[in-house]
Amino acid sequence: MNGFFSFIKSKQFLIHLGIILATIFLVFFCLIKYLGSYTNHGDFVEVPDFKGQQTANLKSFTANKEVSFQIIDSIYDPKEKSGIVIRQEPEAKSQVKHNRTIYLYVTGMVAPQIQMPKLIDRSERQARLIIQTYGLKVGKVVEKQADCNGCIMAQSIKGKNIEPGTGVKKGSVIDLVVGVKDNNYNSNSADSANTTDPNFNNEPE
Repeated sequence: MNGFFSFIKSKQFLIHLGIILATIFLVFFCLIKYLGSYTNHGDFVEVPDFKGQQTANLKSFTANKEVSFQIIDSIYDPKEKSGIVIRQEPEAKSQVKHNRTIYLYVTGMVAPQIQMPKLIDRSERQARLIIQTYGLKVGKVVEKQADCNGCIMAQSIKGKNIEPGTGVKKGSVIDLVVGVKDNNYNSNSADSANTTDPNFNNEPE
């Protein structure tokens, strides 16, 4: 045991220990430097703002910006021109690594198909709300003599009656025929062209 402690205290042991510690430190230092250069540690670029860009111009837009892009989804918006970037991930001005892929959402070129809701026998107010909820638009509202005030008697697109459940394009304009029993009923035409059926009898029953 005395010999072991004597060896630990010897100059030769201390020299070897110093060499081992220096070697370990050097290995860790080189490893950290290598990993830092491999992952571009601390080297970032700012994400450009893709919103409003046309898909046809994306390649030229990203030139020399050190990021790439990928279109992952299209969203139909009747208010926007097709092929326009409306959303991106990550957001503009975020700090990302070089050559990071930016995921883009663009406006679709074709309106999605939805099932026509049942409006017949509902009130005009309910029909307008349903049309808006389904992403459709109210078109002409024609008044026709009936046994009810404000009830929907027919639903059509461009003069063709549309049965409930029929596939129609989102954003389609729905024309309505509203039943009127007496002269006290006034169709709400705030967002539609209101016409009157030429066969409608204005005299009360």
